[in-house]
Amino acid sequence: MINLIPPLILLLALFPPSMTGEAGQQGYLKQLVPGKSRMILIPAGEYYTGSRTPEGHSPLTKRKFTSFYIDIHPVTNLQYLEFLKQTGYKPEGKMDMVFASGHPNHPVTGVTRKDAESYAAFAGKRLPSEWEWEVAARALKKEYSEDLTAVYRDRTGVFFQMNRKQAAPVFSTPPNGIGFYDYIGNVFEWTTGDYPVDQLLGNHRDRLKIGIIRGGAWTNIRYDVTYSTRTPFAVARSLPWLGFRCAKNAGN
Repeated sequence: MINLIPPLILLLALFPPSMTGEAGQQGYLKQLVPGKSRMILIPAGEYYTGSRTPEGHSPLTKRKFTSFYIDIHPVTNLQYLEFLKQTGYKPEGKMDMVFASGHPNHPVTGVTRKDAESYAAFAGKRLPSEWEWEVAARALKKEYSEDLTAVYRDRTGVFFQMNRKQAAPVFSTPPNGIGFYDYIGNVFEWTTGDYPVDQLLGNHRDRLKIGIIRGGAWTNIRYDVTYSTRTPFAVARSLPWLGFRCAKNAGN
């Protein structure tokens, strides 16, 4: 007998009727405030992470997760600017305030991990672990297959425009099977993961704290983008194609 409980649980966390379609999404985006992004419930269970391809990945592993929520899209410029207005927080990163003000529905970028964590804490949330992010991007796949690695074959997850010059607004591409948007090929996203120093190269590899960003950005070659690629990046630095989304424990 097929177990229908997880899909039913997930449906409760997806869009209400008023948010379906482009008009509903635009109305939702205009009313966004810090921390109020809709979230998807990821049920407790065992899910695959990693890849059989070693470069840039972790070994293929089936991990056990407790239930958690994760935002359906990255935090937008509108949300982050309102956070700055309400708190007076001074960002570490090189955020383009002019661009952000003129593009409220784009993912916020130019933030360090501390900047992302500060927003999440204000919103009563946290950053997702890299494994939580991957499980959501993979749409809760409990069985491994090679197509989980070659994400560029999944047109719902990758921006296929050939002449991209910047990130696109959230909701610009269809979601995956659980309603998770913008998870590959728009902007990289911060996670709580730290990259092992012994896997880094260079004489000064121990001088910087290195985190893990996920998802690939519009700057990537699409054939390099996978669900499981672990990209190291210094936590105190920022990029104009690096943003984040939030998560929280299901009990919160």
